[in-house]
Amino acid sequence: MEKQHTYKKKSKISMRKTGFIIAFLLPTLLAFCVFYLYPILTVFVTSFCKWDYTNITSPEFFGFSKLWENYEYLFNKYPYFWEALRNSVIWAILGAVVQIPIAALIALALSRKVKGIKFVRNVYIIPNMISTAAMGVIFLQLYNPSYGIVNPIIRLFNKGFNDNILLLKGPAFLAMTASYIFFTGTTTLMILGNIMAVPREIKEAAMLDGAGGLKQDWFITIPMIKETLRTVSILAATSGFLLYNEVYFLTKGAAGTYSISYVIRELAITSPRTQFGRANAVATIQILAGMVIIVIINLLYRISFKKKAGQEREGA
Repeated sequence: MEKQHTYKKKSKISMRKTGFIIAFLLPTLLAFCVFYLYPILTVFVTSFCKWDYTNITSPEFFGFSKLWENYEYLFNKYPYFWEALRNSVIWAILGAVVQIPIAALIALALSRKVKGIKFVRNVYIIPNMISTAAMGVIFLQLYNPSYGIVNPIIRLFNKGFNDNILLLKGPAFLAMTASYIFFTGTTTLMILGNIMAVPREIKEAAMLDGAGGLKQDWFITIPMIKETLRTVSILAATSGFLLYNEVYFLTKGAAGTYSISYVIRELAITSPRTQFGRANAVATIQILAGMVIIVIINLLYRISFKKKAGQEREGA
C-alpha cells in the first residue's frame, strides 16, 4: 500500500510538472502558430493558386492539371528569376565564407586584454547600430558620381572614369556586396560573448604548456565556440540570401543585382497586375532554400570539426 501511495504521489507531481510546462509554453506555441506557421502555410498553399489583381480577396486553386503554373512561369518566362537566385546564392556563400571569418577575427582581437580595448569595442559597434535601410542610403551617397568618394578614388587609376558604378554590370554587384558584407557588429558581439565565456583556467593551462595567443585561439578558443560559429554562419548565410534593403536603396535590381527578396516585391507590389500567387511561389522557394542552407552548414561544420578532432587525436 505504501509503495502504491508513493507511486501515485510521484505520478501527481509528474502530471503537475507536465501541466506547468504546457502552460508555460502555450502562449509561445500559440504566437508561433498565428504569426509564423499560419503565414508560411498560406504562402505555400497560395503558391499553387491564381491570385492577382482580378481576384485579390479570393485566391483560386489551379487544379492538379495546372498545379505548377506559377513555378513554370518563374522558371521559364520571368526574366529575372535565375539571375536573382544566382545572386542570392552568392550572397549567402559570401555571408558564411567572408563575413564570419572577419567577425571571428575582430572578436578575437577585441577579446584581448589591452589598454583602451573597451573604447575600441564601442567605436566598432556604433556604425553597426545603423539600420540597413539607412546604411543603404549612406552608400548611395558614397557611390554618387557627382560628389561621392568612390569615383575620385577610381579616377586615380582611370582618369576618364565618370560613370555611376551602380549602373555598370559587374561593378554594381561588387559595390552592393561591399555595402553589407563588412558590417558584422551583431555577429561579432555574439562571437565575442562566447569567447569571453571560455574558462580562463584552460587558457592559463595552455600558457604553461607553451601555447601562445594564436595557438590558443586556434586549438582552444575556436573549437570551444564552434556552436556559436555554426549559429552565426547560418544567420549570415540566410541574411545574405534574403538581401533586400541594399538592393532596394542602391540599385532597385539594375545592372544584374536582382535578389530573390526583391523579386517578391516586384511581383507582389510594383507589378501593375499584383501577382501575389507568383510572389508566394518565389517565397516558397526562398523558405526551402533557407532550410537547405541550414542543413548544408550544419553538415559542413560537423564534418569539419570531426576531421579536426581526428587530426588532434592522431597528433596526440
